[in-house]
Amino acid sequence: MKKTITITLFAVLIISLLVASFAVSPVQAAYDSGRRGPTGNRGQRVLSQSTTAVVLTDQEKIDLGEAIREEYTAMNTYLGISKEYGDNALFARIARSEQQHVNALIRVAERHGVEVPENSGEVAEVEWTTYAEACEFGVKFEKLDAGLYDELLAKTSNPELVWVYTRLQSASLNNHLRAFETCLP
Repeated sequence: MKKTITITLFAVLIISLLVASFAVSPVQAAYDSGRRGPTGNRGQRVLSQSTTAVVLTDQEKIDLGEAIREEYTAMNTYLGISKEYGDNALFARIARSEQQHVNALIRVAERHGVEVPENSGEVAEVEWTTYAEACEFGVKFEKLDAGLYDELLAKTSNPELVWVYTRLQSASLNNHLRAFETCLP
């Protein structure tokens, strides 16, 4: 009798858990709250399929292309510095992050039918002779990057662009800039 009650309670518990997991999965809750949850894509916004895209103005399209080109330049420059210093982890890591910035901007461009500029291989005009000078350049470049997003944000009303530009600017100021500041002597 006791065994039957235990088995019944166990079965009810399992069924309750299954029903609850279908009602609200942690992954879905994370998506709904704007996070990607355990998928590892922190900070990337998921737009629901029911979201209607707001048409970009001609200026917003031009500015989006400018943002993509700037992120390409940052990525190319940091990769060059990384190779100069034997694939230094800091510059290589930030170059990978710049590639993620490019990818985020390209996704927006593709969603809106905006032609994506090619990576021309352009690098920033910078000269350095020491690792510390390269870090100083990184500090200056990230401040310029944040300034560009200030300019772009002032010219856009598209909520998707505002969201992406704000996130990229925050990454520049709160992650990249801080990392470069820590490598200064």
